[in-house]
Amino acid sequence: MKQCAYCSEDRKLTKEHIWPSSIIKKYESKLASYNKKLDSFVYSDPVIKDVCEECNNVLLSPLDAYLSSLYDEHLHQSLNPGDSTELSFDREMLLRALLKISFNSARASAAEDIMAAHRRFAPYILRGGYSFGVQLRLLVVTSSKIIADGELQEKHFPVSQLRCADIPYDGPLSHRFIVRLIAINSFWFYLLISKKREPEDKWRKFLTGFKTWKIQPGIPLGPGVNKVEIPVNQTTYMTPQLMETMWEAIRRAQQVAQADGPASGGTAA
Repeated sequence: MKQCAYCSEDRKLTKEHIWPSSIIKKYESKLASYNKKLDSFVYSDPVIKDVCEECNNVLLSPLDAYLSSLYDEHLHQSLNPGDSTELSFDREMLLRALLKISFNSARASAAEDIMAAHRRFAPYILRGGYSFGVQLRLLVVTSSKIIADGELQEKHFPVSQLRCADIPYDGPLSHRFIVRLIAINSFWFYLLISKKREPEDKWRKFLTGFKTWKIQPGIPLGPGVNKVEIPVNQTTYMTPQLMETMWEAIRRAQQVAQADGPASGGTAA
């Protein structure tokens, strides 16, 4: 038997959905996942098989259920320009659920240093408690007006996606921190993760760099926060710069795949 990715015990392994299957069933569009090992997009419900039955069905399933309920309450929305919104949440449950998706995706497709940065969160994902080395932020992204034949149309291009990606941050201390994105329709959550435990001055320098980088940094969802109101002036829309950042994340994943050489198996979100 192999080790479970979460509890590290030698147990029979089961299939774990990278994204909660309950959300995928509610999602209206066909889910396309980039598989870096196959260097192609896969239209399926991505899964990995490295989680034991107890972790999967007992300790992790409440996180899926929580995120699914939050999807029904808030995250299903694809907001339009001029819309404000609010989000009420259990911060620990939300952070654990998002870290779970990011960790699952990283094991399926990311580089070793990204996987290693996530592994230390496994006990926190399973049982909660104190978390260090991660900051949660939220950016609300609205739909964009459609341009056809050089003219702005009344229709909107909706923000409708489930996406987990490694943001190609290249600002100060990029070698010591990683930026992960979990986008659920208009709600884009950033996980800012240190590769190892960092002192406060390093965090301050990194955060200053990230806040002035080429994409909007969103607002922090720190400990004790359970509700945020996002006014219109704190939202953004699907700008060309945001789109380019997303495509750059995919291009980097493709470059890693080509550097690793041909392989088989594994589906990435």
